[in-house]
Amino acid sequence: MEKTTKISIAKPFSQWLLILSVIAGLSAPVAGAENGPVGMLRDMTEQLIEMSSKNPEILADPVKLRAVANEVVLPHVDFMGFSRRVLGKYWRNATEAQQAAFAREFRELLLGTYLRSVSVYKDNRISFLPLREGKLGNRVKVKALVEQKNGPEVRVAFRVHRVDGKWLIYDVLVEGISLVATHRSTFAQEIHNNGIDSLIERLRAKNEANAEQLAAGAN
Repeated sequence: MEKTTKISIAKPFSQWLLILSVIAGLSAPVAGAENGPVGMLRDMTEQLIEMSSKNPEILADPVKLRAVANEVVLPHVDFMGFSRRVLGKYWRNATEAQQAAFAREFRELLLGTYLRSVSVYKDNRISFLPLREGKLGNRVKVKALVEQKNGPEVRVAFRVHRVDGKWLIYDVLVEGISLVATHRSTFAQEIHNNGIDSLIERLRAKNEANAEQLAAGAN
């Protein structure tokens, strides 16, 4: 039976915690998996580990950490896909300008959460499970188990799809709870009550406050 690979990595935060840095790799028992979604996740992790090993101060420096995330991780996350799924029917009714503004602020919200929390979970470990044979289509779910240093084991799954030949993450589930579904429920109620522009403005204000908090903590 295929064995999973375990490595110590940074675990960022509640649900979004596992998108940006809780990513490990293994040799999946399917043809072409080396260049598939598991290979993408593994390569990303190896780069993150190498960078943090050579420069451990990165985890305590939000500016450097943001640069690493932008370089290594974010190109493999489909933020427009995330945003479209999170807004659901409200995405279709939004203007292109509103769609772009929401995607920008939502991306910054998730990234800001990561930057504030990444060092807290650095001692946890993750094991990615082999993909099931014959399941490498254009959409797959990569399952994993996270061993917490001071808590129970957590089941995680990454939803990834192939876009223009690249594998991109478009949702993550923690103990069966979808990041997309959770935010969709919250945002839908707010849009229903106050409109999408109000939601975008609230996210923008929150992102500004988070940035100020990070800057103050770094000084």
